[in-house]
Amino acid sequence: MREKVKSGAFLSAFCTELAMIIETGIPISDGLLMLIDDEENVKSKQYLSRLYDEMKDGGSFSAAAEKAGGFPKYALDMFGIGEKTGRLDSVLRSLAVYYDRDTKIKESVKSAVIFPLVLFALLLVVMWILLTQVLPVFEDVFAQLGVSVSSTAGSLMRIGSFVEHSSFIILIIVAVVAASIFITYKTDALRECTKRTFSRLFSNSKLMRSLLTARFTASMAMTLKSGIDIDESLELALTFAPNKQAAEKIRQCRQAVSEGRTFNDAVLETQILSPIYCRMLALSFKTGSTDDIMELIAEKSEEEASVSIETLIGRIEPAMAFIMALLIGLVLLSVMFPLLAVMGS
Repeated sequence: MREKVKSGAFLSAFCTELAMIIETGIPISDGLLMLIDDEENVKSKQYLSRLYDEMKDGGSFSAAAEKAGGFPKYALDMFGIGEKTGRLDSVLRSLAVYYDRDTKIKESVKSAVIFPLVLFALLLVVMWILLTQVLPVFEDVFAQLGVSVSSTAGSLMRIGSFVEHSSFIILIIVAVVAASIFITYKTDALRECTKRTFSRLFSNSKLMRSLLTARFTASMAMTLKSGIDIDESLELALTFAPNKQAAEKIRQCRQAVSEGRTFNDAVLETQILSPIYCRMLALSFKTGSTDDIMELIAEKSEEEASVSIETLIGRIEPAMAFIMALLIGLVLLSVMFPLLAVMGS
């Protein structure tokens, strides 16, 4: 099985460059040769080379992309639609915008996950140093002075002694956890399973709702800009749904549209979009600018998703800093009070 293209930045750049090639009238196979010559990344060059090998003997671009492998299914579907409608260049432009937005959202989500993990790891390192290196020094000093320590300090010293004597086992556990995280990140099936689990756990959170709106509006803007009707756009939007709950909402929306409801009423009932966005859509149907309004909503939704992620990070950072300060203060105060008592006597 050929490896999938995982870089949204590569897909965005590829779609933009290929659209420029088509617009200038250069045959796609010749354009691919130009891209191969300019590409420096080894994996990207392999993708383009496989695609050129399938294209050089003739045939459609979408069929060649499917045979070459590596491209996501929704990209292949859009390639085929673009060729059928004779608007492949527009489809490629829309895909480039979509992948650019999707990359920004993924980077924001990654930052929201990595930053707290780094803070938590830093907290563990600081506590390990205090418990295994600092507290034993005070314990020896108090023993020489014949001073009894408080119950809190005694408990912390026992914990530090346990951590120091069990450091090898703890390191093995940490290594196993780190390896598990790395394997999950590198394995497609495990990574998707983890994403689905987190999506189910936080499906009703403001962040997940923002991500759903951003994904949905970006995909709808892309397909409408490519000349695809509402019903087919909703069908393709299922491919971009971030979780099962989001997919179910899109199915309900499509069902409502097929039953004769207007698109803005359908998205309002299923709560995919907020009322203000639905009013904008209703106005766009009257003015015939649905694709432009959807593009505007996609931009606003992306900004809202980024703000939600930044807000989450803004809450986690002071919370982690407070916990770190509290624990460090507890350790220091538990050994400083007996020391101050000795100095006072």
